[in-house]
Amino acid sequence: MSSIPNSGPSTPGGRASASNFEQVNSWSRDVRFVSGCILMLFATTHFLNHAVGIFGLAAMETAQLWRHGFWSSKLGLLLLYGSLIIHPVFALLRVAQRRTFRMPMREVLQIALGVVIPLLLIDHIVATRVQGALFLQDESYHAVLRRLWPNLALTQSLLLLLVWTHGVIGLHFTFRTRESYARWRDPFLLAAILVPLLALIGFVVAGREARLMALPPELYTTQQADSFNLHVTWAKRAFFGLVGGFVLFVAIRELRARALGAITVRFVGHGVRKVVPGFTLLEMFRRFGIPHAALCGGRARCATCRVLVLDGADDLPPPGPNEARLLRRISAGERVRLACQIRPKHDLQVQILLAARQRGAGPTGALDPAAGIAKKGLTVMVADLRAFTALAERQLPQELMTLLNRFYDEMSQAIAAHGGRIESIYGDGLMAIFGLETTPARAGMAAIAAAGDMMRAVEALNREYATALPLPLRIGIGIHGGPAIMGAVENESIGRREITVGETVMIASQLEAATRRLLSDIIVSGETVAATGRSFPGLISYKIAIKGRDKPMQVFGFGGVPEKAPPAKGEPAAHRGKRPAKAEAEGDPD
Repeated sequence: MSSIPNSGPSTPGGRASASNFEQVNSWSRDVRFVSGCILMLFATTHFLNHAVGIFGLAAMETAQLWRHGFWSSKLGLLLLYGSLIIHPVFALLRVAQRRTFRMPMREVLQIALGVVIPLLLIDHIVATRVQGALFLQDESYHAVLRRLWPNLALTQSLLLLLVWTHGVIGLHFTFRTRESYARWRDPFLLAAILVPLLALIGFVVAGREARLMALPPELYTTQQADSFNLHVTWAKRAFFGLVGGFVLFVAIRELRARALGAITVRFVGHGVRKVVPGFTLLEMFRRFGIPHAALCGGRARCATCRVLVLDGADDLPPPGPNEARLLRRISAGERVRLACQIRPKHDLQVQILLAARQRGAGPTGALDPAAGIAKKGLTVMVADLRAFTALAERQLPQELMTLLNRFYDEMSQAIAAHGGRIESIYGDGLMAIFGLETTPARAGMAAIAAAGDMMRAVEALNREYATALPLPLRIGIGIHGGPAIMGAVENESIGRREITVGETVMIASQLEAATRRLLSDIIVSGETVAATGRSFPGLISYKIAIKGRDKPMQVFGFGGVPEKAPPAKGEPAAHRGKRPAKAEAEGDPD
């Protein structure tokens, strides 16, 4: 394959400059995130203080003393005011680095909130902190609420909701790429709803109480009014000047980029595009509507936008700290890069490695790989009919399909009766999952109980079809519990299909295959039996080799239909689920 000609020479100085830019970009992202977390922490304590107003104004004032104890200290003031300046400035720098404004709606919302919030916040800060510092105005809740309620109540409530929404969106899209987020996503959602709701209720209750207090009206001098108007005017001018400077910078940058000429970028499967230098590859995908994945929105927190650089890799700057760390984590190849982190200055040829042709892309062409994807602890069952090929050769097609329909009907009823779900059917076998809405212990018990019902159903089918079958039906079942990845694959040929994958599925399949050589109808991993916390009579212990594991796995075979035995009275929890004495006496057949 011939290389795409470069549009200009590659100099060491240019590559070093680009590398430094990436490092600065990585550093600014961390600063923006930390400052945003500080502001979110302040907002949370402030809104919780509002929520205490449900119990009355006195409780609200008491809570304020504790809150002010930190945020009015030197450290608290430094963190708060420093973050108030740093966060919007670095956020604007982040937006200024964009070379296209085609983006997912949640990013549009985040930017819009970042512009609206300062306009509403300026009046609030000047009316409380600035005026309080200059004229020693009372900043206690009863005094501030009397000024706000009821004329400014709607504006302040809107400000509360905008600030909270902006922070929650930022935290959600920052942490959703981490596996641990799945465990506390629901509590986070609950807090995201309850905190602003309780804060608004407390604000209303305390505002009404403050209005009814028998206190003399507050009088403002002309100097105080002029000071308030002056500070608000200058603060808003500074903000609009900052935004105007940003717009001017973007305009000048675009004119300069167009004057420098275009480079050629070839997207394998999506044609060739001429673009001016400065865009990241991710921005190019968005600009040209190329389907792509970008879970973290271009912040180098996920690897879903990775590409394989086919030509022009030597002209790209080396990965920045965040990109390099993430590429090492996924053991990426030498020419694999993150599309959100590289800004080509020379001709390039790349291939998208993930979700390049899935449906469901939004107007920007962006795909959300997180939609419907989860890593969850499940118990997986794989079942397969014995000697199906011999059975199929001796049956008429209509008879065979009638038998299979009846077989799968019985199997699905047995699985559904214990809370399981058939995930896939492949000719003479099936895979089912348990534990979508329960604990690993109950999922293991449900899978074993379902296996018992499936064995009974097969025995019933053998009695029913005794005269029609050339040989009796037999079934092998493998069961294993552990983490599995659930999601969907989709393309134009197969449509959309829900799948479950991972090591747990692979092991369950190998256990089912082991039922043939171990002459046991049901094989369950030792981990799953132990997780149930129960003992089962008649278990036989084995150790079998598992592909991908260095050590043999402890498994248990059921010689017949599983019968659950309740735990012995007074049996310690640590000993539940271990193999019974009979199994110990049998020894290890392997």
